[in-house]
Amino acid sequence: MHTFKKTIIYLFCLINLSYLVITFLPNINKVNLPIINPVSSATVLASKSSNTVMTDLEVSEEDYKEYNILLLGLDARKGDDRPRCDAIHIFSFSPATDYLRITSIPRGTRIELANVSTQSAYLANNCHLNGIENTINKIEKISDLEIDAYITVGFSQVLGILRSMNLPTSSTLQYLRNRRYGIGDYQRSHNQANFLKDMILSYFWQFYKLPVNFREFIFNTIDGNLDFSTANYLIEAFARKKIYLSSDNIILISKPERSKYVKEIHLEVENEEFTLGQNDEEYKTYQIEMETYLNNLIKTIENDVISGHKNRAYTKLKIPFNQKLWLQIDNEEVRDEIHYRLVEVYVNCVEDVEKSKYILEEYKNELKLFNKTKYLQKAEDLGKSG
Repeated sequence: MHTFKKTIIYLFCLINLSYLVITFLPNINKVNLPIINPVSSATVLASKSSNTVMTDLEVSEEDYKEYNILLLGLDARKGDDRPRCDAIHIFSFSPATDYLRITSIPRGTRIELANVSTQSAYLANNCHLNGIENTINKIEKISDLEIDAYITVGFSQVLGILRSMNLPTSSTLQYLRNRRYGIGDYQRSHNQANFLKDMILSYFWQFYKLPVNFREFIFNTIDGNLDFSTANYLIEAFARKKIYLSSDNIILISKPERSKYVKEIHLEVENEEFTLGQNDEEYKTYQIEMETYLNNLIKTIENDVISGHKNRAYTKLKIPFNQKLWLQIDNEEVRDEIHYRLVEVYVNCVEDVEKSKYILEEYKNELKLFNKTKYLQKAEDLGKSG
C-alpha cells in the first residue's frame, strides 16, 4: 500500500503542467528563492484579455530573456512537511523565440549526500533531507541552467485541477505509474515529458481561453515563487508564438543524459490496459482510508477547540489543510462536506484573525466559481458567527 500511495502522488503531480507550463502563481507564505521581477511589459500584457493574442510587432527587447521555470512534483504523505521531489522538469522559454525546451531529470539521479548511504543518495531524497532550495542548487548543477523560479505541486492540487478541467484521471494514472521498464526512472521520466508535451499540444489553447477568474483559481492551487504578472506575461507570449501548434516547437532534453534504451511511449487513453483506475482495489482502499483519516482529524480538532486547546488544534490541522487533502476524495458529496468541515474547524482554531478571513474568503470564492450554493450559505453564516 505504501508503494501505491507514493506512486500515485508522484504521478499526479505531473499532469497539470500541460495547462500551466509557464503560468504559475504562488500561494501566501512561500519565500525561498528571490521572486522574478516582471519585465516592464508584463503588467501591460497581463492586463489584456486572455482572449486576445498579441502580435509579434509588440515584442520588445526586454522579451529576449529566457525564463527557466522548475516544476517539482512533491511526494508528501498525510501531514508530512518534508516531502520528496519526485518529479523534476525545467521549462525554458523566451517570449522572443518560437520554441519551448523541457529538461527532465530522473528522480533517482545520484548525487553526493553527507551522512547518507550511497543507495539512498539521490535527488528525490535530498529534497526531503535538505529542503527545496538546497535541491534547486543541485538541479542547477545537473542541468547547467539557472533556475529563475519554481513551482511545487502535490497530489491533492493536481486532482483538483484535473476535475476542474474535466480531464481523465484513471487512465493517466495507469500510464504514468507503469514501472515495467528495465531502465526504470529514465523511461518513466521520459514518459512524463512526453505526456506533458502531448497535453500542451492538445489542451493549451483550451486553458488559454478559460475565463480569467477560472484561470486565477487554477493559479491559486499552485505553490511556488513566480509572481502573477510575470506568469500572465509568459502565457500571453506562449500563445502569441503559437508554440502549442506543432510538436517540433517543444524540445525534450534529459539530464544528465538520456539512456540509449529509452523508447518513445505515449499515453493511449483508448487502450484497455489504461482503463483500470478507479476500479483498482488499492485505489478504493486508499479512498476509504483518506475519508476516515480526515473525519477523525476533524473530530480531534473539534475536541481540542472545545477543551480550549486552539494552538494544539491548529498545529494538527495546519499541514493537512495546506495539502488540501479533501481533493483526494472522488465522491463529490463527501468531498464537499469534508471540505466545509475542515474550513469550519480551521476558522475556529486559528488565532490570526486576518488569516482566518483570508481562508474563508478564498473558500467562498471557490464556491461561487463552482456554483455550490448550499455551502456558500454555510460559509456566509460561518463568517458571521466568527
